[in-house]
Amino acid sequence: MKDDALPQIHLVRDTDLGVFAYELHILAGDFLRESEFNLRSLAASTGPDSIAVMGKNHIWLADALSAYYPTGELYRMAAMTEYPAARAFLFHTERKEDGRLYGDVLMTDLDTLRQDIERNTLYPYGVSMEYRDGTKAEAGIERWESMDLCEKDALKTWRYLYAPEQVTEWQHFYQGRFSQWREQAFPYMPQDLEERLNVEYMEAAQNPDMDMYRIPPGTAKQMLLDGGPVYRLFPGGPEKVPPIAAVTGLWYENYREFAVRPENLGAVDRLVRRETDRIMGIRPQPDKSQERRPSPER
Repeated sequence: MKDDALPQIHLVRDTDLGVFAYELHILAGDFLRESEFNLRSLAASTGPDSIAVMGKNHIWLADALSAYYPTGELYRMAAMTEYPAARAFLFHTERKEDGRLYGDVLMTDLDTLRQDIERNTLYPYGVSMEYRDGTKAEAGIERWESMDLCEKDALKTWRYLYAPEQVTEWQHFYQGRFSQWREQAFPYMPQDLEERLNVEYMEAAQNPDMDMYRIPPGTAKQMLLDGGPVYRLFPGGPEKVPPIAAVTGLWYENYREFAVRPENLGAVDRLVRRETDRIMGIRPQPDKSQERRPSPER
């Protein structure tokens, strides 16, 4: 399975969305620095749908609507990302239990999402403005675009306005699009898809070891502080990192690529669960199960 090209659209059913999102940040590349912002965005989303755009060096996650209007951060990131292997992850929340979000995830290439955005872009009808003295006003798009920069700088805040019926129509459209893509998708278990993405991450290493799972330096340091085994990828093969490296200057050596063995993925799961709880403000619940993930064969 690992030798076959990933199909265009992938589906992960009924999974913990926070855990899956965090694992994307550490198993599909080094996106750890963006994990807090993105998970908080997922938790704070006002609707059931969020989208994450994954480029070569960045992941940006926001409400799905942000991808479909020109003023949205996701719209700009999708338009500006030139990385050929860029992907989009569509999160759909079905329910919330003990503070955790559960639902489906679709993964597709960014071009597929771009084409859909181009056909269904939402455009604002005006701008809501608030001046520094508290006065509020509205302006049409033509008026806004003709305003001088000094006039805009005089504003305290401003935001684009979208017709409520237009947003409602888009929401119905997006629900239908998600359902359509879900029917076309190839289903994966979350662990299997993460493993496939991690294979790509490992292949990009300077000294890859395909019998291990690559993790970013920040995750390696956290695991060492927790007492978990971590390996540094050297030209001659992986070498176990001493725990003291978590508090010494060894992180500034030339070889800054790290990995864990398959039998140590349970420690990764525990770290992910803990960090997800912390970032999303979830009170930890007793875990009655053992390690979530079986040790995979490679």
